[in-house]
Amino acid sequence: MPRVIAIDGPAASGKSSVSRGVASALGFLFVSSGHFYRALAWGVARDNISEATLPEWIERSPLEVERTKEGVRLLLDGSDATPHLSDPEVAAKVSLLAIFPEVRDLINERLRALAATHDLVMEGRDIGSIVFPETPFKFYLDASPEVRARRRAGEGAVDSVAERDRIDSTRATAPLTIPKGATVIDTTHLRLDEVITSVLGHLQKSGAFPAISR
Repeated sequence: MPRVIAIDGPAASGKSSVSRGVASALGFLFVSSGHFYRALAWGVARDNISEATLPEWIERSPLEVERTKEGVRLLLDGSDATPHLSDPEVAAKVSLLAIFPEVRDLINERLRALAATHDLVMEGRDIGSIVFPETPFKFYLDASPEVRARRRAGEGAVDSVAERDRIDSTRATAPLTIPKGATVIDTTHLRLDEVITSVLGHLQKSGAFPAISR
């Protein structure tokens, strides 16, 4: 059966970079659940979808997933959403969009479909708690709010880490939490390669990944 390594954590904790590194070391497919939410947020902004019409739009939304060398490409109505994932209007809408159960149900369905055919390293905010609670390979990355805010600013992002934390932690549907059984890694004072090595070390100790090249 395909394996899923779940890497969760708040904004700018290092999830994406660490997940890419772990996926590369293992030869697994890297998937960011946040990209799925951003793809839909781009569609909502592009089509000027209101809260009232969102459920109907989601129901007919043709969100397609294509495998690429780098991971996956997301298509919305046949258009590649990738160039738009960091657009300011997308950043402004993504956390608000994620509170809707219809949105989460659609995305979770797509994520689970990928796991049926691929070994995955998947990062997000509810991968180990909601999307794949049964996986034994769970990690939760964190860092101080100050460090995460500096990282976010260094990426050129315009959204507020504190506001993202508030929305993600208090939403009624799938709030950000440490998944049961997850290994917690504080990345505040660690380099990227050190975090990747730590994750790979834990995986190797599990006995399910006996030959990991680092």
